[in-house]
Amino acid sequence: MEFEELKDIWKENKAKTISVSPAQYEDFFSQVKKAEKKVIIRYIVMTFFMAFAFYVFIGKLLSYKRYEDLTYIGIYLLLVAMTSVGVMVWSTVIILKKNNISNPSIDFLKNIRRKLKRRALIKRIIIPVYLAAITVGITLVYIEVLEPFSVYIRIFLHILVLIFIYGVSVIATKRENKLYERTYKPIEIKINELLSDYEK
Repeated sequence: MEFEELKDIWKENKAKTISVSPAQYEDFFSQVKKAEKKVIIRYIVMTFFMAFAFYVFIGKLLSYKRYEDLTYIGIYLLLVAMTSVGVMVWSTVIILKKNNISNPSIDFLKNIRRKLKRRALIKRIIIPVYLAAITVGITLVYIEVLEPFSVYIRIFLHILVLIFIYGVSVIATKRENKLYERTYKPIEIKINELLSDYEK
């Protein structure tokens, strides 16, 4: 089926499924599949480090001794922030099934676009909130944990940890932006082209 014929079907709002040759979508979906493999690897690495953080906070830190209330608030804030972001980013994974690739539906393309928009929302709004929560949580924990040290050492260690966290975040954000421009922006443009006439 030619692309113009496909657009005519969409305009008439008759098509639930886009019945086109798999060859026409091979490059498009191979691009999505390749990009998603990298995304899943990054999410697995992120989940591993979050699991390690949970082990440190819950398995070691919380069982070490009795802390002040502010310290517990800081620890729980860190755990809630990490859990929330973990759940949100995993919810954006694009699941590519064989049937969807060979016979892509309008709903499937909309779902891809929805998840890409959710990733942009997480990067633009959720991550800054997450970093703010992490900063507050670490500050509350460090008030007591670093209490045995001198004021200068406490300030130095606290600033050092925050610089590391924000440095990693800046590097990760720059890499994400490059990935979007190189990989996901063309995907979004293609999906918008395919769906634009149907949604009119």
